Amino acid sequence: MSGAAATAIKLSIRVHSHLQFTDLFHVVLSQVAKQVPISQERLDWIALAMREAVNNAVMHGNKKDPEKWIEVEMESAGREFIIRVWDEGSGFDQGVLTDPRCPENLFRPNGRGIFLIKQFSDRVSFPRKDDGHFGIELVFDLDKDSRQEVSNEP
Repeated sequence: MSGAAATAIKLSIRVHSHLQFTDLFHVVLSQVAKQVPISQERLDWIALAMREAVNNAVMHGNKKDPEKWIEVEMESAGREFIIRVWDEGSGFDQGVLTDPRCPENLFRPNGRGIFLIKQFSDRVSFPRKDDGHFGIELVFDLDKDSRQEVSNEP
């Protein structure tokens, strides 16, 4: 994959906040991956990170309110592939995220999404649009080997 010319792509899909659309984003990602191109092995990790981000936007950001919107942007920029997921929630303080690997957190039903996203992405940030919408930005280096060790950092 290294050195292959990436196709410039930028798209945005906005849908009502519902988990049923997670599969739609996966299908779109699969088609975009053919154009960029993204290897199948790398695509699997990107898809998992995106699925977690979309689920978090619906469940936590928009509190499962189907009247609210989520927006997913996909962009290829040089040898980077970027996914942004926006919701209408107020956001959260990343400083209060707990490490799901700690014994006291092992059996909690939530708390693994951001941890997994950080493991599968090369960079993660939490931007806010001018209109106040909160988001997560996942950046993937397409030249990087997809085999990654799990970080010891939460």
